[in-house]
Amino acid sequence: MAESQIKKSSIMFTDMVGYSRMVAANQDHALRLLDEHNSIIISLIKKYKGSVIKLIGDSVFAQFENATKAAECAVMIQEDIQKRNSLNHKEDQFHIRVGLHKGSFVVKDDDLFGNDVNLCSRIEGISPKDGIAVSEVFSKSISDNQNMWLRQMGYIKLKNIVTPQRIYKLYLNKQSYQKESDSELRKLQEQQ
Repeated sequence: MAESQIKKSSIMFTDMVGYSRMVAANQDHALRLLDEHNSIIISLIKKYKGSVIKLIGDSVFAQFENATKAAECAVMIQEDIQKRNSLNHKEDQFHIRVGLHKGSFVVKDDDLFGNDVNLCSRIEGISPKDGIAVSEVFSKSISDNQNMWLRQMGYIKLKNIVTPQRIYKLYLNKQSYQKESDSELRKLQEQQ
């Protein structure tokens, strides 16, 4: 049995929006979209010096040594998927959510475990469709980067996490940041 160790790093969870519904409607089509989804995400994770920990159904769990690289990768994933979707009919499009967090993890048998893994998974779950949500600690790691635009979503109660967490939205670019006000972001969050 392999020994476990503690490691600090940044992690990412992605999830395909409405995938179960896609499978129920047309399993073969959904699986083809999933293959394309995985190809886009995995190649970008490698490009940004990350590593895929594992694929979990229609989700990808990845690790990065550097928070900036994780954020840049998340932005590029969303941008590439949006470009891809713009070239396809609605039934051939897919959308994802991304969650990012930085913390300490138990490493065992090439997998990561611990409260911070659970926290990142829950952050992904409240991310806006086609969006990126990040923890407060992750936001502090990239706040000096002038090419990153963050807005606080508020303190959010996450499933099975005792204390509400301050969550931020990471925007894909300055224009999308400027298009959405604090109140518009909160209204969007309430509708989800």
